[in-house]
Amino acid sequence: MKNILLIFMFLLAALCSSCYCYKIYPKEYRKLENKNPKRSAYIVDKSLKKELKILSKSELFVIVEDSTKADLKIKLYPLEKSFACGQPLMVSMLTIGQLPVILPDRYSYHFDEIENGKITERKMELRIAQRIWFWDMFSFSKRFEKKAGKAVLGEYQLSR
Repeated sequence: MKNILLIFMFLLAALCSSCYCYKIYPKEYRKLENKNPKRSAYIVDKSLKKELKILSKSELFVIVEDSTKADLKIKLYPLEKSFACGQPLMVSMLTIGQLPVILPDRYSYHFDEIENGKITERKMELRIAQRIWFWDMFSFSKRFEKKAGKAVLGEYQLSR
């Protein structure tokens, strides 16, 4: 009996680890596209891989390798995350993932635009929720950087 319970718990944990997707809020940001002309940008600190990938997925700028050919320089800062309460996960586990649970994490994305010696600070709060549901096992919305890029695009266009 003890072995069956352990196997069940292992299978449940394996199922729950692949049953998630990311959702962007507000919903209008999900289908947003950049229709403005893209400026070329040189990234000052390329060591922040995740932040750089988010910026490239936002399609705000054309990222170049040569700083002399760039319209502006961008200094990235580390992504900050504030966690949501994980208590709803108990409901999902008890229903074997049949009841969707949303964990509304908040992320703070921050970068500076440096253009002709003038520094413009861009700080955005990204509202990206992680939904955990059994049927999300078949979802292809598991790329955080892609969803965060859409949220950055929406917040950037809103701030201009």
